Amino acid sequence: MSDRPAILGGVPLRTRDYPSWPIWDEGDRQRITTVLESGGWWDGDGDLARTFATRFADLQGARHGHAMTNGTHTLEAALWACGVGDGDEVIVPGMTFVASATAVVAVGAVPVLVDVEAESLNIDPAAAEAAITERTRAIIAVHVAGVAADLDALVALCQRRGLHLIEDCAHAHGTTWHGRGVGSWGSFGSFSMQHGKLMTAGEGGALITNDEALHERAWMYANCGREPGRWFYHHAVAGSNLRMTEWQGAILLGQLERFPEQHRIRNANAIDLGEALLEVPGLRPQRRDPRMESSGSYCFVFHIDRSEFANMPLRTFEAALAAEGIPMSVSYPAMNTLELFRSGAFAPRLRQPDARLAWAGRSLPVAEHLADSTVWLAHRLLLADREEVLDVARAARRIHRHARAIATM
Repeated sequence: MSDRPAILGGVPLRTRDYPSWPIWDEGDRQRITTVLESGGWWDGDGDLARTFATRFADLQGARHGHAMTNGTHTLEAALWACGVGDGDEVIVPGMTFVASATAVVAVGAVPVLVDVEAESLNIDPAAAEAAITERTRAIIAVHVAGVAADLDALVALCQRRGLHLIEDCAHAHGTTWHGRGVGSWGSFGSFSMQHGKLMTAGEGGALITNDEALHERAWMYANCGREPGRWFYHHAVAGSNLRMTEWQGAILLGQLERFPEQHRIRNANAIDLGEALLEVPGLRPQRRDPRMESSGSYCFVFHIDRSEFANMPLRTFEAALAAEGIPMSVSYPAMNTLELFRSGAFAPRLRQPDARLAWAGRSLPVAEHLADSTVWLAHRLLLADREEVLDVARAARRIHRHARAIATM
């Protein structure tokens, strides 16, 4: 085979696609049929969603689990249950999906964006501590691409300053820290079951906790303000309706059954791919903290030093990899560069105007750099055979050898 990259007209390194996502089997079809025929399509008439939530919480090392509509609502319910509200501040990392911040706005609080660590892409504990004021009530720690944030530092910081730690684990199903699942370390762990996630029902979410009182408050918020064990039309607080359907519970129970083996394969392949990429000049994988025994790997992320690739634009490098048959994702932009925050468009939703809402000019230099220097690969490729996964490194070496020609296309 010619060494000429596909983006320059050569034959792609790969002509066979990687495993598709989502994965399902006849067991899923049977569970859906059972729900259909039972007529019990909501969790008031069934137990599949609740069973999933309990089993998922156990997987992650927590005592309580709630099955909810999506991962945005799980964050919102967690914040409300922690008493976060009007005029409070919540510290949010600058490299994450926008929902980590808009959930804060949804409960009337102010998201305070802070920078992240260069190697892990996760919230910088020192930056978080520097942003604490008398109005700070919580820190949201996002485990980006399944790599755990520094939970030792963050748990200690929140305990020392009297804050809630809410773990945004949308990427981190199965990730462990000191042998215990992420999401079980803070006040709450929030998980997404959206289409692209490591477990999916198209949409859906799970909220886990080890705190009985917080568990009950989250349940009340997600169930129209009801109190457990009281009359159906007794509404003690102004809650919302965030319940998962039995359809989603049926699908997610199947996802949960397959997850341990999928997680084992992804984790092993991610480690081997990281080692292979280190042999390509200018590439290095996202840092895996040694305190994290396994990573969920929602995406496989690696850093690129573009000076080693003739300074080609990041999007050109991504296009060159995609042309070789590598399934791509894409980095989040730095949160402070989103129009929502640059313009202050989210501020009118807050009932208490705040001088700290002047986002124009706010700089998050590490997050901004990472948005232009990290490559994100779709997690489905990690389910392939090891040699197929290592094709990523082979494709990257091919691109490196022809970098000058690609950069001047």
